[in-house]
Amino acid sequence: MNNSRFYQTAIERINAETKRIDDFCDALDKNPAERKSNITEYKCAKYRYAGVTNVWYALFHSHRTAERNEENHYLAPEVNDVFITFPEYVALYDDAPDKEKRDYALYYGVIAFTESKIAEITAKLPFATDWEKIELEERIGGLQFAKECLDEAWEKRKEAVE
Repeated sequence: MNNSRFYQTAIERINAETKRIDDFCDALDKNPAERKSNITEYKCAKYRYAGVTNVWYALFHSHRTAERNEENHYLAPEVNDVFITFPEYVALYDDAPDKEKRDYALYYGVIAFTESKIAEITAKLPFATDWEKIELEERIGGLQFAKECLDEAWEKRKEAVE
């Protein structure tokens, strides 16, 4: 399995963020008194992590299983199920050169998946209590960060192609 420039750039940035959050939470886990005094930051980090890892999973799993999922636009089935609901992204995939279809599918498929998750969580915000709202906003922040990683990786990929 060959890692494209897009995939490698995106997964490295997302991995760096998950490691940063892991290191922060692990340090607090080792010191219960400090964790207690920083419980808000700790919980917010965990919610952000949940958002980031949602995108990591979609990206990693789709990349890992691409060969088996050619009929699903090279995407993991759960990602493809969302991707096909975004006709503008499917059209970009359909118009892509054959040798670039996997990258197009991976980028636009995971972007569709991420946008769908953001919309799903955003719809819950008006009904959330104060703490629930913070949790949802942190998850959205994690999803948006991961989307920015995908966008940046896509731009770097385009620069390399041009």
